[in-house]
Amino acid sequence: MPARFRSLSLALCASTFLLAPLVHGLQTNAPAASTNSAPSALNTPKDIAQKMITNAIKKADANDMDGAMNDLSQAIKLNPDSTGAYVLRASIYCQRKQWTQAEDDFKAAARIAPTNVVLKFQLIDVKFMQKQYDLARPGFLALEKDPDMGDFAAYKVFLCDLFGGHEDVAKKELDVFNDAMGNPSYYFSNAAWCLFHKDLEGARGWLLSASNIYPLRKNAFYAQSLRDLGYLPIPQPGDKVTPPGASAPAPSH
Repeated sequence: MPARFRSLSLALCASTFLLAPLVHGLQTNAPAASTNSAPSALNTPKDIAQKMITNAIKKADANDMDGAMNDLSQAIKLNPDSTGAYVLRASIYCQRKQWTQAEDDFKAAARIAPTNVVLKFQLIDVKFMQKQYDLARPGFLALEKDPDMGDFAAYKVFLCDLFGGHEDVAKKELDVFNDAMGNPSYYFSNAAWCLFHKDLEGARGWLLSASNIYPLRKNAFYAQSLRDLGYLPIPQPGDKVTPPGASAPAPSH
């Protein structure tokens, strides 16, 4: 996946860790030209839509978001069952904070793939990105038993409680993470707790520990919620910090 589009997908939090196989498939499974194939073999609506999705990824990587959006919209017209096109267009909508359009695209993708837990997560996470924590919490809670998503879902429930004004509940959840230890939620929940209480050095230590244990993509996956909330990157002593309410908010609550 191109670096710039990977950064865009991080706006969804789950995209880098969970959607990477989907986007990779969109690129590697696209029809390739062959000197032995008739040109018409590549011109079915589905194949043209697949090429447009690949082109959209390239345009997003070049920061041509309008061009990417146009290609994705055209791909959806050609192939209304293209889950990938809906998901990638929704990620751009999220980047632009066009929440209604993002939700509509995720819902459309979920109708095509109703059992896909990633799509269920993303619909919930749109609420989280809008800081509608009480609305997002039940959806994350329902995913805690998922074998692949469970630890991350529990972490997101904790964040909903911590930043949603239920610190007493969040503290009990943090105690559970601390008793279990060993999961990414242990490190990132403690980092979030420190950031919430303005203990920047403590948070830095927890994040450093996680970076020494887990691969970069998983670290980015768990850390993205804190980045979306304005807590990351953690400023170094002496750094100039943008006042709250500006385009790059300072760590605060």
